Amino acid sequence: MSEITTERFGTLDDTVLADDSDALTYAWTAALLTALLAVVVPVVGLASDAPTPVLVGAAAVLYVATILAAGVTFEGVAASVFVLGLFDIAVTVIDGPGIATLDLVAVDVVAIPLGFVLVYDWLTERPQLRPTVRGVAVAAFAGFVGWSFLATFFGSGPSELAAGLFAIEQLRYFVVFVVAALIVRRTNPWCAIYPFVIAALGNLLVSLAQIANGGRLGFPLLGEPPDRYLGAFTLGAVEIPTGFYAGGFVGHGRELAMVLFLFVPLVIAVALRRSWGELGLAGVAVAASVFSIRVADTDAGWATLLLLGAVFGTYLLGVAFVRIRRRYSALALVPAAATVVGFVYVLVRGVLAILASSAGDGNILVFETDTLAVRIDQYVAAVGIALDQPLFGLGGENFVLVSERYVGQADLGIHNTLLANLAATGFVGFGLYLLAIAAVFWVALRLMLDTSGDERVLWVAVACAMCAYHAYSSWMWSYPWTVGNSAFWLLAGIVVGGAASRWNDTVRPISGRIV
Repeated sequence: MSEITTERFGTLDDTVLADDSDALTYAWTAALLTALLAVVVPVVGLASDAPTPVLVGAAAVLYVATILAAGVTFEGVAASVFVLGLFDIAVTVIDGPGIATLDLVAVDVVAIPLGFVLVYDWLTERPQLRPTVRGVAVAAFAGFVGWSFLATFFGSGPSELAAGLFAIEQLRYFVVFVVAALIVRRTNPWCAIYPFVIAALGNLLVSLAQIANGGRLGFPLLGEPPDRYLGAFTLGAVEIPTGFYAGGFVGHGRELAMVLFLFVPLVIAVALRRSWGELGLAGVAVAASVFSIRVADTDAGWATLLLLGAVFGTYLLGVAFVRIRRRYSALALVPAAATVVGFVYVLVRGVLAILASSAGDGNILVFETDTLAVRIDQYVAAVGIALDQPLFGLGGENFVLVSERYVGQADLGIHNTLLANLAATGFVGFGLYLLAIAAVFWVALRLMLDTSGDERVLWVAVACAMCAYHAYSSWMWSYPWTVGNSAFWLLAGIVVGGAASRWNDTVRPISGRIV
């Protein structure tokens, strides 16, 4: 870990390979693709009853034609990785046992060939391979993927097919992780953050449309979830159903909540870099995110939201007071503090109004404890499986097939990603996965310490987003969520690539070499 020091990182101005105009190119191409998928395709589909595959194909042709005509082929293709990674546009190829499936996802079509190009380009530079923390992250995650494949054949679970499909899913996450890192290494983190935020915002808008509609819009191919309702709450005179239906085109509402936990700190970081007007729009997006999470009806989501708000909110307040004092005077802190207090008051009143919301048949608790016992049973079972099968565990996706034996309920997964991986791959796979996420987080922390201004805000936002992801996934059955986990590994790739772009001054911009 010794290579991650202030001296080795240098300053961002000396190493960034793409300026803000390049980042804006990534932004407008991402906005175009997001608008096509989240707005144009649904609107045209509802108006004309045209088949969704035809509309998606037409949108793809239009997008490719636009980036070719504009001469931004690489930027458009790279931005599409971050956009498509947040849309569950998929076709099932193999329907395995339990929850195991093999899907051809839209991001695969772009990320895999682009990955070959970027890796080849990286190898042509004859890079000097030195031990680095980001290298540890890549190697550890690659090791976890490889161990998942070994657990397919040596795990003690009943289905090799389910374990193999799980391993392929982990390979997908590794591909998007590496591709994101190589893209950012050639550009700068904002070239990836902008598309990521725009894609998440597109799904948030779709979620609001689903809430307004009271159910799905009718586009399952785009990743729209089924109409599964859990209850309802009233906001003023309006009764709003809760459940899985308002998930945008991510998969379902609780999976969208995972994406929103990554989105909220990032959209604030972007707004702080831009203007006060955009900061106001970011506030609207945050409020909409809170509303969408409420509709998803997840106590784990509320707990994560409170954690994220407390940590990142405290940091933002500190940044605001320091900047105001430096730019103006200590007296300027008085109206600033009054403004903050007023904003917090309004926010708290809004949250309390939601918490106090009730259905027609009685109050609905936002935080529930009736699932605690079964979760503890799952966690104990995961540790017991690992102790019994320490090398390879059951194999991926096999716990669902034997859950009745361990927790007394059939077809139940482990509501904790880390412990699910422990049961699936044993202590070795668990250790490799834990090492990978710890190394990525360490790199993010070093970037926080070695930057200043807007860049530091960005890396603090990324670190807080990652903490929120891990907090949420520690209480949810989230390891089969394709978009939610892809979003995290895209963000992890941004961290690794961002670290590389800070000190590797021998890298040549790739966009000018790919037509």
